[in-house]
Amino acid sequence: MAIRIEALDGPMGALVHGLDSRKPLSDEDFNLVEQAMFDHIAIVIPELEENVPWLRDFGHRFGPLVPHILDQYHHPEGYEVSIIARNTGTNESRDTAKPAGAFWHSDLSYEENPSDAIFLYSTQIPGKGGDTLAANMYLAYDSLPEKTKQRIEGLTATHRFGWNTGGATPKLTQKQRETHPDVVHPVVRTHARTRRKLLFVNPGYVMKINEVSQAESDDLLEELYAHALKPEFQFRHQWGLNMMLGLDNRASMHAAVDDYSQPRRMLRMIIGCTEKLGEAA
Repeated sequence: MAIRIEALDGPMGALVHGLDSRKPLSDEDFNLVEQAMFDHIAIVIPELEENVPWLRDFGHRFGPLVPHILDQYHHPEGYEVSIIARNTGTNESRDTAKPAGAFWHSDLSYEENPSDAIFLYSTQIPGKGGDTLAANMYLAYDSLPEKTKQRIEGLTATHRFGWNTGGATPKLTQKQRETHPDVVHPVVRTHARTRRKLLFVNPGYVMKINEVSQAESDDLLEELYAHALKPEFQFRHQWGLNMMLGLDNRASMHAAVDDYSQPRRMLRMIIGCTEKLGEAA
């Protein structure tokens, strides 16, 4: 079956038809899938048989795979794949106050080299709830008043793991803390592939805008988040079993919805940074 891209209604998102996790992915088909992510930010691939080596190889086509900081949740078939589970009654299941990712964030923005993209694959889903939300940060930037664009141009923000996650992230070990110091990134970033400007701040990991006072930073971030999270910029993904969601992590932020009590288990791959932020900003 040939690869077919079907754009979804709304501010972002496309369905990818024709992928088969039992077969290698040709260069031609990969190029179509990659371009769909650049064009639509979120891509949804339904009905993929669980095949961890295939998933890992698929993710690696987009760039280097980065093992998550929480190494206790790495998958036994490959440390580049992590397990996000809740209510499963197993050692994989997290016991944080909120489910993993139940806050607005961009994966690895707390790293010197943040993530280009992420992929989530569902192996167990609740009967109701457990959706994933994403926000289009191109539209968030494009629709800002010109005065605000001028105000934030050239500003930087400090990012820290677990800064404002509401109990959705485990505490780091001493070693994990030492290897993940605070980092600074531009507030306005230019996507290296599309060359479009985007807003690169998120509530979960951004501590402060550095060039202004704490009070002004708090007010400005509150204003930017309220704008970026307007409903017209958001995409709501409803999970099916054996479904994969890919997000361009540069052009979006996302959040898991905390509204379920049944078991939920995902596999996650994080695509590393393929650019130097200072050159792309």
